[in-house]
Amino acid sequence: MRLRLTRRILVLGCALALAWIVSACGSKPLLDDVTVIPDLITPNADGQTDLATISFRLNRSADVTIRFHDWNENVFTFRDGIPLGVDEDPYTVLFPGVVAGFTLPGEDYPVQIERRVLPDGVYTWEIIARGRDGETASATGALTIQDADTELPVITGFSVYPKTFSPNQDGIDDRVTINAFLKKDVAALTVYMLDENGVRHHIPEDERATPLNQAGFHTFDYDGGIDAGAEPPPDGTYIVYAEARDVLGQEIVVTDTLTLVNAGRPMAYILNGDVEIKPTTLVISDTLCFTLTVENDSGTYLRTTGPWSGSTYRSDENFNALGWAQESGVFRVGLDFDTSLRNYPFRWSIGRPEVDLVQIGKHWYLPPFARSEVTGCVQIVEMPPRVNLYFWAGLMHEDVEIAPINNRVDPQLVEVWEP
Repeated sequence: MRLRLTRRILVLGCALALAWIVSACGSKPLLDDVTVIPDLITPNADGQTDLATISFRLNRSADVTIRFHDWNENVFTFRDGIPLGVDEDPYTVLFPGVVAGFTLPGEDYPVQIERRVLPDGVYTWEIIARGRDGETASATGALTIQDADTELPVITGFSVYPKTFSPNQDGIDDRVTINAFLKKDVAALTVYMLDENGVRHHIPEDERATPLNQAGFHTFDYDGGIDAGAEPPPDGTYIVYAEARDVLGQEIVVTDTLTLVNAGRPMAYILNGDVEIKPTTLVISDTLCFTLTVENDSGTYLRTTGPWSGSTYRSDENFNALGWAQESGVFRVGLDFDTSLRNYPFRWSIGRPEVDLVQIGKHWYLPPFARSEVTGCVQIVEMPPRVNLYFWAGLMHEDVEIAPINNRVDPQLVEVWEP
């Protein structure tokens, strides 16, 4: 009987001790050991007293807000509802005098201010912790701001041109120029386009105008990434952002819109690398003809121009003589031969207007994933340097490239004789 009683007393004693420990832990304040050192800072990036160290301890998990009140009862937020857990070590954060963006009475900036330094004055700092159970604790104190560099990294003259952009290497509105003027030197100037999934498409700067991040006129050039071999973003209207951040951490943003149409990386081939050339034996004044099929293997339109499929050249002519100069961005089929003095002197469109081709604006295009048969002839009116010579076809993307797969396609030996 005494043994059972002793065990009961021991168990009861342990339970009371445990309850005392839990009670003691629960009595600790939610927010503890709060300090802001020093109590005066000069946020001007001179390396002297630019920062204040905010330190505090949490004894339970909580959402922490740090904000400042000025003499007119305006509230400026530094951190808003940051979730933090219990930690043996104090939390510390450096305060550079910069808070969430705000405007002062009488100000009218044509930009969005994301972060801004507090102007000179005496502020009341406040740290608020809200526990998961609804408990709230706070601490306050004073902080003086002095000699602050309050000049904002303002961007003016922000423009996007053209507003409608077709990154498909057709030579028409393939690139966008974005201009921005910085009023002060910054730590970073970034321009990007944001898609509907929140993905940023970086737009590089043309460094010929003004050195990076220095005050002055800045120009950005965008091709949709297509010149680097990337697939451009899909068609649609996007927001273009320009962000400037100075050495203090002040940030401003300006925006504009940009619409993409007919976007896509162009890819086309001579189908199966097959070219029909005939006749392979002829005499002066005979006509040499070819037939092939072009396949648009991309999701964008391919621009082309004349001479139109089915046209006939004389061997002493070239596409310039027929009034069709080389044109940046167009696709054309060419015919070449061993002793030619220039690359692909005879050229034809990759289809026929209103048959294989569709008109967009003033220009003719082969639609996405379409095929077209291309034919052309050359009348041999003068004897070439050799009787036997090879003729071949090519598919050119003028002023862009002749892809290896589309160059010197299906060479065939042709004999030319004098009558």
